[in-house]
Amino acid sequence: MSEPSTAQEEAQEAAAASAEISDRRLLRRFLSLRTLLSFAVAVALLAVAWVLQDIKFEDVLAELRRANPWLIVLAYVTFGLTFPLRIVRWRLLLNNAAHREHVRPDYRNWRLFQILYISWFVNGALPLKLGDIYRAFMARANFATSLTRTLGTIASERVFDISTLIVLVLISSAFVSHSGRFGEDVGRIILIAAVVLAVIGAALGLMILFGRPTVSRFGARAQGVYDRFHSGIFDSFTWRTAPVLWLVSVAIWLLEMGRLTLVMRAIGVVLGPAEIVFAGTAASLLLAAPTPGGLGAVEGGLLGLLRLVGVSPAAAVTVTYADRLISYWSVMASGFAMFLLTRLKR
Repeated sequence: MSEPSTAQEEAQEAAAASAEISDRRLLRRFLSLRTLLSFAVAVALLAVAWVLQDIKFEDVLAELRRANPWLIVLAYVTFGLTFPLRIVRWRLLLNNAAHREHVRPDYRNWRLFQILYISWFVNGALPLKLGDIYRAFMARANFATSLTRTLGTIASERVFDISTLIVLVLISSAFVSHSGRFGEDVGRIILIAAVVLAVIGAALGLMILFGRPTVSRFGARAQGVYDRFHSGIFDSFTWRTAPVLWLVSVAIWLLEMGRLTLVMRAIGVVLGPAEIVFAGTAASLLLAAPTPGGLGAVEGGLLGLLRLVGVSPAAAVTVTYADRLISYWSVMASGFAMFLLTRLKR
């Protein structure tokens, strides 16, 4: 089927997105009842996790006093190293899909970094991953690319992330469950991970087999929108670049686990590599929760998983909040500054 998109359609698409996600509307979303409720849910999840683990505040303070600040700094640096790799991956996905664009975009790493980092800030401030939509809009505004095709590349990026996490969960769980101490609980997590991986595979298969034939029943505009999104997902992935995309995805998440390892060592928690990868990757899957930046869900999940692998309550909560200080709150602070200071079109 020929691509029904036109430059006029894409201009209309961008205009509609601009009307929906302007700076003023974005500010209203920050202050909306829905966003405030999502933060309330996140706070409630944090409180429930705290109460269930019977954590004493003075024990947490004692753990913090013993923490090694230099290892925390090194953990932050390790976290920062993931962003160049994320830019390499996204640029590769964008370039793979660019042959379907009406223009040849000049994707520059610094501009892509600003767009990606600001989208992380928006994801951390708003529920339902609206930062991903904002990222596509900023790419459209600065590179004149199709909004929905760019959304497709972001969806492809999410598939790589989730699939890599699930594979790491399954591999590490095999080593963790071999000890015999966590068989039943680990078994449930393995089942959930396997089901999620199967659902992702089925969804992609259905899109390949039935996506375009189904949308062909609708009007030309709907076909154009879907075709650009479909192109963004599947044209961004080629057999030639697939090994690089997988290797970069694995490297990103191994660095994320390196960050968690350094935070643990700073607090004085020593676990085996399999236990760290199991707890870290399984908790990272909760980033998909609809709260801003997975707030509440990730903390509760990581806390529970650390307890599962034998970490004491006070140490587990200290590691959890120190890690999220790096991976969530630091992005909120620096991302907000970049959001205000960037010279890119927003």
